[in-house]
Amino acid sequence: MAKKTESTPVRKGSRPLDQTSKQPGKSRRWIWVAAGVGIALVVVLAIVGVMHSRRTAAQAQPVAATSSDGLPVDRRIIGDPNAPVLIEAYEDYQCPHCQEFTAALDKTIRQDLVASGIARFQYQNRFVIDQYSIVIASAAECAADQGRFWDYHDQLFANLSRSPGASRSADLKRYAANAGLNTSQFNQCLDTQKHYEQMLREDEAAKTRNVNATPTIFLNGVQYSGTWEPAAFKQAVEDAAKAAKVGATGATPEAAK
Repeated sequence: MAKKTESTPVRKGSRPLDQTSKQPGKSRRWIWVAAGVGIALVVVLAIVGVMHSRRTAAQAQPVAATSSDGLPVDRRIIGDPNAPVLIEAYEDYQCPHCQEFTAALDKTIRQDLVASGIARFQYQNRFVIDQYSIVIASAAECAADQGRFWDYHDQLFANLSRSPGASRSADLKRYAANAGLNTSQFNQCLDTQKHYEQMLREDEAAKTRNVNATPTIFLNGVQYSGTWEPAAFKQAVEDAAKAAKVGATGATPEAAK
């Protein structure tokens, strides 16, 4: 009688012992590898996101605390915040008289009065030419967002005095490039008219001070009515500084000299 040969029972859904002892190990290793790769990818993406956020935030903030000539800047104010005299100039970039005022007194104001600490100088807006003056002023505010108002201010007056019609959007963007601004940020600011409404409000505020022409100059809040001759203007500012010293200390005018 032939001897029966016993066969290994086959269970549905099961695997032979040698496979069940190896395959799960391989599977677990692949799972851990995949998990590790996924975690690494998440970390890399997080780092990239943080770096992008920091870079974007840095671009959105003013990037300079001084003008190109090294004077301290607070947007449209240039000079020592503790200077005894505040010179305010209400101007329209397209105004020929403003261009003449800048040509006559800008050097005296910045080099002789602001750099010496006697005065600080603030540019103020008053629009008297046409609606495009508001666009030009808005462009200057876009430069101020990058801490570069005064560099852009100089570009505007230099170019508009030579070519009064050179104030279209393409020109304004070219001036920004010439001044070394972040042009992508500047162009977006200008194209979206970010500061346009603000400029309208400032123009209305100027009217409340009875500023009906440009340039209109104030020395510590008192309107200056003298000439644009540098020596005369410098003397007027020095007199205002002495008056401020008298007011602050209660000293006599003779003692303040």
